[in-house]
Amino acid sequence: MRIMIAGGGTGGHIFPGLAIAEALERSRPDTEVFFAGRRGSIEERVVSRTGRPFLAVPSMGLRRKADVRNLAMPFVVAGGYAKALAVLSRRKPDAAVGTGGFISVPPIAAAVTLRVPVLLQEQNSYPGLATRILSRWAGAVHVTFEETREHLPNARAIEVSGNPVRSGLALTDRAEARESFGLSPEAPVILAFGGSKGAVRINEAIKAALPRLRELGAEFILQTGSGGAADMESAADAAGVRAVVKAFFDDMGQAYAACDLVVSRAGATTIAELTLLGKASILVPYPYATEDHQMKNARAMERAGAAVVIPDGELTGERLAGLIEGLLSNRHQLAAAADAAGTLARPDAADRVAQAVLVLAGAAGQAAGHATGGGATEGGAAGGPHGTGTAGGAGESTREGRSS
Repeated sequence: MRIMIAGGGTGGHIFPGLAIAEALERSRPDTEVFFAGRRGSIEERVVSRTGRPFLAVPSMGLRRKADVRNLAMPFVVAGGYAKALAVLSRRKPDAAVGTGGFISVPPIAAAVTLRVPVLLQEQNSYPGLATRILSRWAGAVHVTFEETREHLPNARAIEVSGNPVRSGLALTDRAEARESFGLSPEAPVILAFGGSKGAVRINEAIKAALPRLRELGAEFILQTGSGGAADMESAADAAGVRAVVKAFFDDMGQAYAACDLVVSRAGATTIAELTLLGKASILVPYPYATEDHQMKNARAMERAGAAVVIPDGELTGERLAGLIEGLLSNRHQLAAAADAAGTLARPDAADRVAQAVLVLAGAAGQAAGHATGGGATEGGAAGGPHGTGTAGGAGESTREGRSS
């Protein structure tokens, strides 16, 4: 069984893909999973650390404001589609999974052309443009929120399965995590981040709050995004607080395990991780998210008692420090918020999506077997919007051309 997973641009698109890959490999150890994304991207960096093959495909997104660079987009996307078409013709995946982001469009479109069965996984309440475009050709779309259905009128089938989360996040021991960071085993620890790309607003509020929070004896794990780490380290030194500062943490499992409280944006993947791990949080939704879906995510957490929400326009160092003080000084409230987060978890999301992928690929393979008298032809393909053929022929090893 060979599966392609395409998606990226942010951690919110690539990490669910990794969770699905893990679940596929647990369920079917003979499964070969390869990823498609853009060269030099977060998805290439993250996937390469796992040892899984990576197909680099040219792509670019549409800039929301008038920008002359948008004129190049059709040509870049067409080039990415042509490259993906050529590679998939050789590798012959049994199914393809799209987890969103503009990068997913060329490889998933190529899979559709080759009649490879496609499943889409959408993290947000309001689906991204890639999901909306591709949904009419997908065998199924798996979503995190029930309300997403109304935004995908052309989808063939929609399943609410939750947002897949990497299994390794929950395996790290708290004491070991703190020791690895050089943090105190007893002090309250705050983890703050703005997603894989960082958030300037959260960084600035944290820097302003540090002097006041020093009085609590709090320690910090701070992911700043590129360009913000040096300033944050200087602010922590000036405030006299112990802080581990990085632009990006490769192992967020350790960071989550070490902390008592999280300050973050409210992307769907972050919400899924907070609920799976049972972490109390202060959420600052990104105000420009499509259809304000981060605020909807955050308010759902707040209604459940799992989080406190600060609108981005109201975020100041003083207000953030006051909320952190209130939560850390009331350990009962902090524990109650963590427990409430845990009640919202969907720990089986990755397995549910993986099983759907295997069913989709298996159904296509069976149809191909019947059509060819039980044997898969090398050049055929299956599923897709044009009917069924075969997708299971022997192709070149996905271990070749790791960044082809």
